Amino acid sequence: MSHPKPLLKPWLWARIDSGKFPGVIWTNSEKTEFSIPWKHALRQDSSDIDSLIFKAWAEVSGNGRAQGDASVWKRNFRSALRAKGFKMVSDNKNDAANPHKVFHWPDESASGEDTAYLPESSASQDILQECLKGLNIGPAAEATAAFEPPPEQQQLQNQVAIGGCALPGQQQYPVTFEGAAGETGLPEQPARPIGGAVGGACDGQLAAQFLHTMNKTRDGDNFKTHFRILVYYRGVKVSEQTVENEAGIRLVYSPELKGTVLDHESGLSLVSLPTPGVMLDQTQANLTQRILDKLGDGLDLGVSSHVVYGQRRGEIKAFWSFSKFDQNQQPQEVSKLHPQVLYQFRDFVRGILDFINGKDSPPCSLFFCLGEKWPDSRPWEKKLITVEVVLTSMEFLKNLAVEGGASSLQSVELQMSLEEMMELY
Repeated sequence: MSHPKPLLKPWLWARIDSGKFPGVIWTNSEKTEFSIPWKHALRQDSSDIDSLIFKAWAEVSGNGRAQGDASVWKRNFRSALRAKGFKMVSDNKNDAANPHKVFHWPDESASGEDTAYLPESSASQDILQECLKGLNIGPAAEATAAFEPPPEQQQLQNQVAIGGCALPGQQQYPVTFEGAAGETGLPEQPARPIGGAVGGACDGQLAAQFLHTMNKTRDGDNFKTHFRILVYYRGVKVSEQTVENEAGIRLVYSPELKGTVLDHESGLSLVSLPTPGVMLDQTQANLTQRILDKLGDGLDLGVSSHVVYGQRRGEIKAFWSFSKFDQNQQPQEVSKLHPQVLYQFRDFVRGILDFINGKDSPPCSLFFCLGEKWPDSRPWEKKLITVEVVLTSMEFLKNLAVEGGASSLQSVELQMSLEEMMELY
């Protein structure tokens, strides 16, 4: 038999007074401000104690069962605080000794709420659902948040690795085979926002659409994307293709390879660079062929959890940047020793927040130069072999933001949700 969901304010007041939750304490004698432990789950000193208050609220608000994991409990607790008017006055989550946040207890007279009589808002009315109202995805979103994968998938997730090297909090090879785009739930890639959101859209419509689209690029802690690969020989585009494998790609030189082929050992899709063909400059053709012949096991670019990583496996060195117009002349070589973090989803989210606040939009592509140092005095277009890899999920979100304009995304709910995403990664 289900139990009624308790009122947050009297419930939380009693828990602070009880002293049974470590770190959950009043910070002033007037009892108008209180502290909550706020330790990131990936810290080496994290433990179950750090999430006791979040779990307790998840249990009483979920009919005795704490659905999801600690990150879900924390997110729902934070949303409940915001929905009831609690204001954060101090953010010390990065404090090495005592990560915590301090909140101000809401003024009852200002809010006009009588905690003794008003019913607590349901879980579907939290801060995210307010932003998603009208999109008809609320129940599905909640079901996803509480979903637990079957044991065999949990075992795979627990292997936590980038490529072949274990790192905390990362899933090993989350493979989706080619042709499965309709099953992944990733957003399609039209050039413009769907539904005519730009130009005449009502306030908040684009912000809600943007958040809905961003949520489709995430599966728990895993970032989902496809890859569009554009290959250039001396600045001339010689091939372009899209790979619908969320695990990633491996660039190789195998002229006999037709289309893309899945490498079952790594979970990556093999993508062959084309032969130089007929070039007017025979010296350029010969040098390009020499690089291709020594590409060997190639260059990996993959996604593990929320991280985009790269690793060189062949003899030929590879260099990368976020821009083909990079002018810093400080080449960044892709590591051969181990998978190297190139881009993190949280950095893209931070870039979107910066864009909303008037700065440049974040990158959605990675640029590579094979066999020659770059960036240097010679521009990207003058290099023999260059490759642009577009992360299509980020590209779509970036286009949605840029074409809609920063002002269309200036939603308190959207910015709160983006900040919450950053804390989860």
